[in-house]
Amino acid sequence: MTESLLDIDVRLLVLRYGRQKVLAALSRLVEQTPADLEEQLQALAQKTSSGRKKAPNLALVEIAVSECRDRSEVMEPLRALALAFENRTFLPNLRDVLRFLDRAGAPAQKFKSRAIAGPVVIRTLSKLPKDELISLASRNSSGGESDYSLLSRAIMGGASDDRGNRG
Repeated sequence: MTESLLDIDVRLLVLRYGRQKVLAALSRLVEQTPADLEEQLQALAQKTSSGRKKAPNLALVEIAVSECRDRSEVMEPLRALALAFENRTFLPNLRDVLRFLDRAGAPAQKFKSRAIAGPVVIRTLSKLPKDELISLASRNSSGGESDYSLLSRAIMGGASDDRGNRG
């Protein structure tokens, strides 16, 4: 449990300050050069990956950050949606995920779980315009309507416009 909390804290530090700054700070604390630390990290990564048969699963937040390299303005709302997805407050059911991906025009795939579909959801969200992502992230944090209805409206272009009365 403590290790997983430490992993989360370190990931947050890397997200907030960047890998190089975190390595530089750590190297000062342990009195090593950043190059020595980088070497130890690579050796550790090789040691842990040599025993695995599958590729390691990236956390959805890490995928969100990598998808936002060229669009830093959407990093925060996408990161918030990735966390909400992992916490099951955003698209809580597999059927919600499948509907969203279908509406968003993602390539048709059959997923056995939300976890497997997660990276595809994040990559699909990363292609949405900034204002739609911000709207989805803020609505998700405030509750109210279902995620599916919010996403449907955002994808169809009516995220901020409720003038079309039904009737």
